[in-house]
Amino acid sequence: MNRRTWISAAVAAGVGLNTARLRRRLSALPVIGPSDEPVHHAHVFLTVGGVRLDEAQRRAASAHARRHGLDVLDLVPEQLTPDRLLDLARLVDTTSYQANRLTPGRGAYQALLVDREILARSALDPKDLGETDLVAITAVLKRHAPTTTALAVLPGLRALPRTGAERFAVQRAAYAWQPPSLVAPAVRDALLATGARAAPGWTLAAAALSWLQPAAVAAGGPVRIDRADLLAAPLVRRRGAAELVADLAPTRATERLGRWRVSLPPAYAADDEAGLEAARAAYRADLAAGVERFLEEPRTTCPWCGGPRLRRMTVGVDTMQVKPGRFRYDRCADCRHVFQNPRLTPEGLDFYYRDFYGGLGRDSMEQVLGFGPGSHPARARSVPPTPRTWLDVGAGHGHFCLLARDVWPSTVFDGLDLGDGIEEAGRRGWVENAYLGQFPDLAPSLAGRYDVVSMFHYLEHTGDPRAELDAAALALRPGGHLLIEVPNPDSVTFRAYGPLASGMLIPQHLNLLPADNLVDALTARGFVIEHVEFGQVHISGDAPLAWWGVFQLLGPSPDLPWRDVRRPLLGYARRAAAFAALAPLMPVAAVAEAASRPFLTRGNRANAYRILARLADPGAATSAIG
Repeated sequence: MNRRTWISAAVAAGVGLNTARLRRRLSALPVIGPSDEPVHHAHVFLTVGGVRLDEAQRRAASAHARRHGLDVLDLVPEQLTPDRLLDLARLVDTTSYQANRLTPGRGAYQALLVDREILARSALDPKDLGETDLVAITAVLKRHAPTTTALAVLPGLRALPRTGAERFAVQRAAYAWQPPSLVAPAVRDALLATGARAAPGWTLAAAALSWLQPAAVAAGGPVRIDRADLLAAPLVRRRGAAELVADLAPTRATERLGRWRVSLPPAYAADDEAGLEAARAAYRADLAAGVERFLEEPRTTCPWCGGPRLRRMTVGVDTMQVKPGRFRYDRCADCRHVFQNPRLTPEGLDFYYRDFYGGLGRDSMEQVLGFGPGSHPARARSVPPTPRTWLDVGAGHGHFCLLARDVWPSTVFDGLDLGDGIEEAGRRGWVENAYLGQFPDLAPSLAGRYDVVSMFHYLEHTGDPRAELDAAALALRPGGHLLIEVPNPDSVTFRAYGPLASGMLIPQHLNLLPADNLVDALTARGFVIEHVEFGQVHISGDAPLAWWGVFQLLGPSPDLPWRDVRRPLLGYARRAAAFAALAPLMPVAAVAEAASRPFLTRGNRANAYRILARLADPGAATSAIG
């Protein structure tokens, strides 16, 4: 069997396996039953233009939502065309959609039931809706109702007809951060075409499986397709390709080809062009005065122990946002503390943090932080059961607090941060109370309130880590626990990757604390160290991030609002050339990362460590003595 035969056989097998996967997804959809109960006063319905819900359908949907405790319900038509059926099954894993707090909000994009309070908190103002509008609205609503959003089939509901271009627009909006998903079907067809002559039998089998896929996916499930639609399914599913070919005609290309454009969303985007231009103007003003003013005077002694024996550890630049400036990090020969020297001023911190976690970088950071649960469940399980109140300091957008509820469902999670993301976390309900400000300043008002205070990759961002530990001791109840996770400056990854190491995050990280130093500081403040963990605390990604850092330096994006690029086309060409040159190293970086993990997770080699400390209870000690 030659290579092309294997390709056709593999495609046929892939279509078969994918069909089973998609069928399992759609078969899990519940069907909404009829109801005589009136529509609940808290329920509103959002529909795309042309879709109508009669009173009986509204009553049924409202009763279903109340019965199942749902705040958002995507109403799925009971009959779909083959393309819509497959799109729905590919977009939504119905077996885990409601329980998965981080999964993107998706659906059939025809009609939604929404609780008024959720709609108000989301600050949406839906009017004259199209399907692409519902794509964005559903994504926002799922974040505000992460475990009370679901889908159900509504009998009698019919989906609107659509063109291939309209289907593509919906897919492009839904897969905005996953553009490869848009071309996967085309890749399948191309692979079949290459093997048609070498393996006609396998190619025919794969084509037949693909033709019948919608019927197989729908078989026995709550969503139906019309037999007449099935006959034309291959043509309907490829209607977009036919329309694209038609738009290539010289008389139409200039006007219509733009609707087929595919690209990743910009990393730093404003809600409108005016907002983006205002950001550019603010950056131009800042840069005109020079970035040197953002640095304090260099220190000659260690900020941790006061020792005078300092040596340069590394010098690096900002490889994440590619903002200008060079930053030196020194290491104390006496206590091994690592610190930025000279350190950024408060104004400098504002400049280099701006539009990273919030502002123009809000959407891209949302995607990064929402990629998966990561270490959050393990972090939540690190404390003794069962905390009543938990304050996460440096909570960002509140992702830890959201996911930790699966471990401690009865715990009240609050969040504190300097960025506006914490206020959004409060609006979404991801944190019960959202505190905006500096922890040492807010700690007196939080005194003795918490069973657990956590700081995950927060201390390294602060100018005075010991003041943060004092604040934690004040906010905790006696006997409460402080859970800290920080980069490990003694890790071999810092030596291997230098300024490109993930734990450096230049210039945001101001202090990098060896584990012994942090243990001593906690002990001096009345904490009892219960656990110091390296091993599995190691955060994967050093090699890929180093690759990314080199790419950013060689080919920075000309779209960055703090870069004044007079020849953007030349900038795009430079970025493309840098990517082409570095692309062969991407798999090398992935292999290096995977191969090094067993080594890095032994001993204290990990690039991060976690400490669990308990605040001593003087009353308990007195009772024990007595």
